[in-house]
Formats: sequence, structure tokens, C-alpha cells
Amino acid sequence: MGMFKLYIQNELPTEILIFIFKRVRLPKNLTISCKWIAQLSKDPQLKAAWIIYQFGAAHCLFYAIKIGSSFLDVTVAQAIIAQGGILSRYFVQRLHMNFGAYDNKLIELKIAHGVGSSQLQKSQSIPWASDLPISVYIFLLKAASDIYKSDLRLKGNDMELFHFYAGGPQTIHYAPLILAKNIDQIKDLILRFKFIPLPPRSLVDLPKNNYQENITPEEYPPKDGHENRRQLNVIARSILICKEIVNLWKEIGYYEICYDVNDLVMQGALLIMFHSQPSSRWSIPDIKTINARLTELIEIGFQLTYCVILGILLVFEKRLEQIGKILLESFAEIKHESLVNLLHHCLMETNNSKLNSKSQPVLNFMHKLLNDSPKSNLIDF
Repeated sequence: MGMFKLYIQNELPTEILIFIFKRVRLPKNLTISCKWIAQLSKDPQLKAAWIIYQFGAAHCLFYAIKIGSSFLDVTVAQAIIAQGGILSRYFVQRLHMNFGAYDNKLIELKIAHGVGSSQLQKSQSIPWASDLPISVYIFLLKAASDIYKSDLRLKGNDMELFHFYAGGPQTIHYAPLILAKNIDQIKDLILRFKFIPLPPRSLVDLPKNNYQENITPEEYPPKDGHENRRQLNVIARSILICKEIVNLWKEIGYYEICYDVNDLVMQGALLIMFHSQPSSRWSIPDIKTINARLTELIEIGFQLTYCVILGILLVFEKRLEQIGKILLESFAEIKHESLVNLLHHCLMETNNSKLNSKSQPVLNFMHKLLNDSPKSNLIDF
């Protein structure tokens, strides 16, 4: 091991070490293995390169704050912005909402006296950005002020602004007219003010009833800083109305847009086609129509994974007998595989411990469809 450490220190150029280091998702073990790498890992430029590589230019500042003061100080924040990390106006607005420590003694007294206890109990965990060092907070505000000047609008909310510009309050039938009317304002919001939603929660952090109806209303702004499903639905619906919006986000460096709202967009496209309360003139779309719509979305970066398919089946759980088969036949055609293979892959995906997808009605439907399908001896796993 000593010879290996000596080789790393004496033989590998710093550029190669940086190249390797920033690609390691959890670099703690790497820093423990070699004191020289541990020392190198404290460099603000390397920290910035690592966070940008791991989380992208659009979300790197969010996660730098989430990691905490052991990672983020003013020099690291400077390096992140200098290396291309995006400081959006909406990010600063949300940072301003969350910043500042709670008075724990006051919270304890209010709980003891039964004053707003349900909300206060939720505040016991440390909210995102509330414990950010004030020096970093001031630096980010000043950097944003230098970029946006009098248009900073600290007390504004670009997510709400986008919601109205995109026809959010309107039904899906009228929203396209509103969005088309406001397309210049939407472009300005994205291209000039770098409007980017904060990252969604990971699958393991989602509530178990995430796909079910009547879930508990989400608080806003959320304590963990992540974007709520309701706000992400605003983004997804705007894309379903005008797919060119995706290119605007990619133009400013938000390449994760398709990943962040992938499930919502793919589900939303089908929810529009298979409306829960269709008019008397509605008829079930055929496979060709379904495929054309989903392929259009796939071509701009969205994905129809087996996990996404399970999510769609969960959304339509109560209507599977009516539309489940045509959906799965469409998915099989898009993925260029047989219906039997698709069902086997989806059933395998239900074993993924990170997914809350073990709905008995969905499992029963897939097993029934599999049993009713012509048997195939060749399963392409």
C-alpha cells in the first residue's frame, strides 16, 4: 500500500488525479487511502470541479449547501460560480426563504403550550440552507446582485411566475393559448434569469403513496429544499404543451431537465390522452397515436424505462381493465420487444427495493396478462 501511495504522489500528474477524483461519487475512502489526496481534496477548485461533475451546473450549488459547511465556504462558492455553476434568480429566492436558524427554545415553549404544534414538530429537522454560514449567504446574495442588479427580486418567486406564464391556473385545453401568449416572458425567465426548478427528491425519499390520490398536501417551501411534486408538475405540463422549452433549459446548461421530470412528463402525456373524465366524444387512442406522442418525447431526451412503465400502471391502477393492455402493447412496440418480454422485465423491476411499486392490483393485472399471452421460449433479459 505504501508503494502505491508513493506512486500516486510521484508519478500521477495533478490533472490526472483531479480527473479521477471528481468522478468518484463518494471520495471519502479515496482521501483516507492517501494523505496527499486528502490534502488535495481540500482545494476549493477541486471541490468545485467535483460538485459540478457529480450534480451538474444546474444543481451543484443546491447540493453544496446540502452537504454543509464542512464542504462549502466562500472560496468554494466562488470556485463553483467561476467554473460554470449556475446561480439562478429562483435559487437565490428560495435560499432567501430558507436561510436563518430557528429559535429552538421558542419552538419548545410553543409546543409545550400547544401553539401550532403540528407545524412546529416538522421544524425539528434542520431545514435546507438554514444553517448556511452567513459569509456564504452574503457572498451568494452579492454575486446574484451583481448578475441581476435591480431585477434580483429577492421577495419574488420565479416558480409562481412561471406557473402563471405557462397557463398553470387554466385547464389543459386553454393553457396552450396562455403559454403561447407569454412565450417571450418564459424565454426571458429562463434565458436571462436562469430559471431552473430545484432538484426533485430521489425515489427513496418519496412518500409511499406517491402515486395514489388524496396524498397529504405538501408544504411550500419544503424544509428539505427539494422541489415538490406539485411544482414539478408545473414544469412537466409546460413541456407537454411546448416541448421547445426543453431546448431553452439545455441552452443555459440545465441538461438534467429530462431526468428531473421524466416520470411526470411520460405519465402526463398519457393522462392527457386518457382523461379521467372524458367527454362523450372521446374514444380510446390507438397504438399508433400513443406511440407517436411518446416517441416525440423520447426524441428530445425523455425515457420509457421499466420503472416509468410501472409508474404509469400505478397511475392508471383503477382503469387497467379498460386501457392497460393497449398501453402495454404500445410500450412493447416502442421498446421493440414482445409483450411477454415487457411483462417479465416489469415484474423483475418490482423487486427493486427503492421503488414503491408493489401494488397488488397492478401485479395481478400483469400476471393475468402474462398468463393470457402466447407463451414464448425466448425471453430477452
